[in-house]
Amino acid sequence: MHFFTPFVANKKSTYLHHMQIRKANSSDLPSIIDLLKVSLGESLVPKSEELWNWKHLANPFGSSPILIAQDNGLICGVRVFLRWEFRQGEKLIKACRAVDTAIHPDYQGKGIFKSLTLSLIEELKEEGVELIYNTPNAQSSPGYAKMGWEKWGKLPLKMHFNLKLGKNKNQSPKSDWSSISSLFEKIENGSHTSDKIQTNLVSGYLNWRYTTCPLFPYHFISDGETYLLIYRIKDGKIGKELRIVDFFQLSGFGKNEKKQVNARLKTVQKNEGVRFTSFSGLQFQNDLPIEMGLLPVMSIGPEVTLRKVATSDDLVPKPWAWSLGDLEVF
Repeated sequence: MHFFTPFVANKKSTYLHHMQIRKANSSDLPSIIDLLKVSLGESLVPKSEELWNWKHLANPFGSSPILIAQDNGLICGVRVFLRWEFRQGEKLIKACRAVDTAIHPDYQGKGIFKSLTLSLIEELKEEGVELIYNTPNAQSSPGYAKMGWEKWGKLPLKMHFNLKLGKNKNQSPKSDWSSISSLFEKIENGSHTSDKIQTNLVSGYLNWRYTTCPLFPYHFISDGETYLLIYRIKDGKIGKELRIVDFFQLSGFGKNEKKQVNARLKTVQKNEGVRFTSFSGLQFQNDLPIEMGLLPVMSIGPEVTLRKVATSDDLVPKPWAWSLGDLEVF
């Protein structure tokens, strides 16, 4: 274990004089994990090397840029952006998502978070990264706004409650992701004709994002050819939620496939004892084949913010087409 020595600040100017900001290397990882635990606690997301490696090293868009703040050899701050790519037709848009950040409690309130964040943005600007996006909470949102982040708004959310919850709670079998590996390839190798801005489905993305994700288990409903619905089951205060995070339609998807996916979805809802189903994202702009009841679409999903880097375009009005899978908390 790597422990942190308590810090007693004198004057801010003296403090900053000794501070070093540098790129992280592999030998820093144990200290970074310790810092995340000390600063943030375990909370809902365990701070582990397994999660870190999945998120920041195995990412098919590339390894994450990481800056650390160091004081006399002690790592007291870390700032990480997750590499991402969007595509609009044939245009590739390099992006990052603002994710992990931690400042040791003894060093908080000294401007280290802002310094690390702005320094990392300058590095990304030189690489041609056009924008940074994230889904901050109410506590962190004002700080991001001061550093140039703009509010896009909250994602639309559709909810459907199961009022006839039965006693049948036989859990569905674990999803066999290997059975649809060819469908993954079909989706990832598809043509790029949409004028909407969507995640660039590079080879290996779906496997990384859903099959190997250590945060929670994902499941799917699919005929193996024309559609893929990805969901996860979440326990909440009012009961189980079936949260749809991605839905892909391919050529050949018609009336029969629409009936099939909805019938299979109802079977899962019954087997899992689901109290309500949710579907958030910008796919409501299309003719969505998922039957989600009569409740209106509400703008109460995750709040999205955007920050220009190496672009002068106005980001907010662009034709975004995020799925919840793009924006779930990592």
